[in-house]
Amino acid sequence: MTITTIILDDNPQELAYMQNLLEGIADLELVESFSSPIKAEEWLQKNQVDLIITDIEMEHLNGLELISNLKYPPLVIFASTYPKYAAESFKLNPIHYLVKPISDVDLRIAVERVNEKLSNKPSDEFIIIKSGHSEFNKVKLADILFIEADNDYVKVICSEQEYRTHCTLKEVQSRLPAEKFIKTHRSYLVNIKNLSSITGSSLQIQDFTIPLSRAYKQEVHDIMGS
Repeated sequence: MTITTIILDDNPQELAYMQNLLEGIADLELVESFSSPIKAEEWLQKNQVDLIITDIEMEHLNGLELISNLKYPPLVIFASTYPKYAAESFKLNPIHYLVKPISDVDLRIAVERVNEKLSNKPSDEFIIIKSGHSEFNKVKLADILFIEADNDYVKVICSEQEYRTHCTLKEVQSRLPAEKFIKTHRSYLVNIKNLSSITGSSLQIQDFTIPLSRAYKQEVHDIMGS
């Protein structure tokens, strides 16, 4: 397995040192290196990678704030000169917290944890949903009944819980396996396995009645075999 990775450090010497360490790890692909947290954030809003290794204390935006700002953060390894940020960083569920100077052995241990995480959790098994400023929820796809657009937000309705996150329905759909989720209306995305019946211009998922628009009716009927 190849782990796609970006690194971020506003210290050029530290950045070069990290690049050198990563070159010796065969199953890791360094996609980009950033010295500006602002540019790293902009890049991550448009691109996906498995892992980010980031410094914490930086001008304009620190590493903790950067990860909190992302709707769909990758796995994270924090690297800092200061152990004092460790407790705060744990709220963001990092894979590892490395204290500089970073040794090759420590980095390899951290990357191995990433490998284990990716191997044990297939990408289509769950989705990370951000609620509020810095709360991230790992939601199993099997638990999702449907997703509903709500102005600038979407509501993710699960069997026993509901999540609300600031993004578009299109953004969520792009992160879900197309063979498991289908649009039934411009404002609704449903989990195919939870569809129970179709009646006219609506369909039923447990106790919920979901609208079925003309534009999506044929595709839904084809999937249901009706």
